Amino acid sequence: MRVTANMSAENSLYNIQLGRARLDKLQESISSGQNVNRPSDDPINSRTLLDIGDKLRTYDQHASNIDKASSWLKFTSTALEGMSAIVGLAKKLAGTINTGSSDPGIRQSAHDQLVDLKKQLVDMANTQYGDQFIFAGANNAAPPFTYADNNYGGDGTQLSIEVAQNSTQTLNLTGDRLLKGVGASPSYGSIDILTTFDNLIAAVGDSLTPSNVPAISAAATDMEAGAKQLNIATSDILSRTTRLDNMDKLNMNNKNTLLSISTSIQEVDYAKLGVQQNNEKIAFEASLSATAKLTQLSLLDYM
Repeated sequence: MRVTANMSAENSLYNIQLGRARLDKLQESISSGQNVNRPSDDPINSRTLLDIGDKLRTYDQHASNIDKASSWLKFTSTALEGMSAIVGLAKKLAGTINTGSSDPGIRQSAHDQLVDLKKQLVDMANTQYGDQFIFAGANNAAPPFTYADNNYGGDGTQLSIEVAQNSTQTLNLTGDRLLKGVGASPSYGSIDILTTFDNLIAAVGDSLTPSNVPAISAAATDMEAGAKQLNIATSDILSRTTRLDNMDKLNMNNKNTLLSISTSIQEVDYAKLGVQQNNEKIAFEASLSATAKLTQLSLLDYM
């Protein structure tokens, strides 16, 4: 096979282009600080990096969900603390008048305090996180409780959010379970705390109505059970908060592991690349020089 001058020129040009491409790739890696800048650079590691990127985005979403869930639970915990304090004051007030009172002024004062405490309890039960009533379940059209009656206007839906792959966390407590003592999974007790307030208010009497001592005692007992009901709900919230903290740490550890793998793939060795770049530059310049000399030859050089 005869090698023509045209074939030699094309071969020389091809080698020059290869050398230029290798230099460009090395320069790109040095500039970007990454070994893999496009899938064609390393198909196997490119696939690994794409998978890692997808997982990292998932971990970021879970971290965002956990932050939202934690904020929701903090609002719930604050509301429960307020409710427990209110029920505690009602228990204390019932204790001071558990034998009734013949003084109309004392009865009226106790009556008014209990009425005000119940209003505060309703306010706490209507706590909102953003524009959502945290104790209303999935029914967010109106406050779950009113001052007019003891009916629950929400529903029993347990709202949940994904905090890890195939793992969710329940966010809310529903007002029916918490204050009405109904519902299951979870169930915190069987006391209707709002009705217990009404019973205690009626038993204490007022300036015109005498106290009903047996009814005060019965309502005080129910109020004690209601306080335990709130404490159980508070413990549930604390347990959920602890789980969120643990899931957040687990997700963060997994994320850091993936970042470490990604870094080990992508992180360049600048000293090694510098040597390679210098060698490729020498080879490229030599190729240019040799090609230049080749193109200077004429037919007379072959005679």
